[in-house]
Amino acid sequence: MTRPASQRLHYYDMLKGIAIFMVVAGHILTMCIRGIDRAAIFKFIGEIHMPLFFFISGVMSFKLAAGGAIVRPDLAKRARQLLVPMVVVSSIWIYYLPHSGLQSPLDSTWSGLWHDQWKNGYWFTLCLFEIIALYAALTGIYRRCRRLWQEIAVTVVIWAALGVLCYLVLPHDLVNILGLGQMMQFFPAFMAGAISRRHAEGFSRLVASSGAVTASLLIEGALLYFISWPWELCNPHPVIVSVARSLFHISLAITAISVVKPWSAEAYTPEYPDGRPWARMWSYLGTHSLEIYLLHYFFLFPMGWMRETLVEMNLAFVPLLAVASAGAAAVIAVTLGLNYIISKSKSLSLLLTGR
Repeated sequence: MTRPASQRLHYYDMLKGIAIFMVVAGHILTMCIRGIDRAAIFKFIGEIHMPLFFFISGVMSFKLAAGGAIVRPDLAKRARQLLVPMVVVSSIWIYYLPHSGLQSPLDSTWSGLWHDQWKNGYWFTLCLFEIIALYAALTGIYRRCRRLWQEIAVTVVIWAALGVLCYLVLPHDLVNILGLGQMMQFFPAFMAGAISRRHAEGFSRLVASSGAVTASLLIEGALLYFISWPWELCNPHPVIVSVARSLFHISLAITAISVVKPWSAEAYTPEYPDGRPWARMWSYLGTHSLEIYLLHYFFLFPMGWMRETLVEMNLAFVPLLAVASAGAAAVIAVTLGLNYIISKSKSLSLLLTGR
């Protein structure tokens, strides 16, 4: 069952806000400071933020018509929201990067935009659109599924088919051009979100269960180590790592919602209909997460002078967290300022932020 449209799911906004803050913090480490990708906090951040976005996108993409049929997403609207700003903003980034003082670890060129799997850093928008398009094509099949196991089975079959295309059928260059590797990686998280929305009551019971959350935490701990440092475990086959990563994404969503949902319930009350300050801050970031993602690269700045000090600290979790958080807060603040200015122009807002 879906909730009434007037009842906003604030905890999803809060989770998106936390996730986009982690995205920017991760870019502070990898683009501003550079050369510390082996740090545990970088692995931690890198494996957490994007799965949450895809899970929440799946939740928000699932809708039921009055007769109970699954509503097919509006792909034209999604293209305007995701693909138009991706092409426009990433094209501007190509020309701006040489003047930013940064050294991007990505191929930030015209060739990189069209041929590299990371699309100048803007791969998320393309990947999300492709997954939504695939979901739209599959709505008729999911509509016929009457049991949870049937929905899971369809998802596994489609995920396996994507894996066959990526690893066995299509040439590697074409896989990168189409972004199919990321699509395969995050399709299970997206569908887990859509399925959880369809079975909202059961999912609510799951995230409220101490046993389920405990199991999720144990699974996450083991799988995070496995997918972050696979070379310490005899270099398992990429397919095995992909399966482990998908299970990690689903376990992560259960844990994240079990933590943030009660916090949201305490923050948004009849006495505080707009939320308490900290919750309201994360919700605000969440409702502007796409704009922050699209524009924040332009405000990253070189911080290589800090690298030697952080290495001397053995890339410890706490100092890296402090530096990345402070940098992310500054970058997001300036990004939101630019977004406010852009929002005054409907045409620029559409081209640059998808609004």
